[in-house]
Amino acid sequence: MLQKIITKIDRISAWILFVGMILYFISGYGMTKGFIHPALATKLHLNYLTYFVIFGFIVHTYYAIHLAFKRWRIWNGYTKLLLLLFYLFFLSGFVYVDRFYSAEKAAAEDQSENVANVTEKNNATSSTTNSAATSQPTSTNSTAKTFTLAQLAKYNGLNGQPAYVAVDGDVYDLSAKFQQGQHFSHYAGTELTNAFYSYHAKRSLAKYPIVGTLAK
Repeated sequence: MLQKIITKIDRISAWILFVGMILYFISGYGMTKGFIHPALATKLHLNYLTYFVIFGFIVHTYYAIHLAFKRWRIWNGYTKLLLLLFYLFFLSGFVYVDRFYSAEKAAAEDQSENVANVTEKNNATSSTTNSAATSQPTSTNSTAKTFTLAQLAKYNGLNGQPAYVAVDGDVYDLSAKFQQGQHFSHYAGTELTNAFYSYHAKRSLAKYPIVGTLAK
């Protein structure tokens, strides 16, 4: 009876893995090729499908490996522990990279930028010839427009497009920060308020131009 339940769980996990991988590829191409809404594709790809696929992968491969070990007559306490440790290491490593590594890199990046900004400010204030220029406020863009999410998605940093990102209702040009439309696990052309504040302070955006506002 127990074996039937385990077999059924394995079959379900195989379908989860199959469907999850298909959707994972579709959402990935949606982010880069734009044949589905990039914001929706990014949300599915990064927030949901990854863990969906990981679950199916772990359950399905665990069952297959344990059957292989039984065939080879090495399924015992040591191999059970070894397999368990492998999956624990795999899952914890994935969670670390997905949730914490980007934050640590972003924090280090912010710190280096702040040091550079302080140095630049000190150099500027010590120069009397440039005092007037440094005290002059940055002019706002008179042609700033209002973006819908669909319009914002077009500025995804790909195919020559600039990389625009919405934070707190303002749309910033972060082309200098996003490489090939991507900065760590985040993508240009999307609303990233919550993701931004997970890693950065508001002042980090001060040096980037505001090109418009996001429609409510």
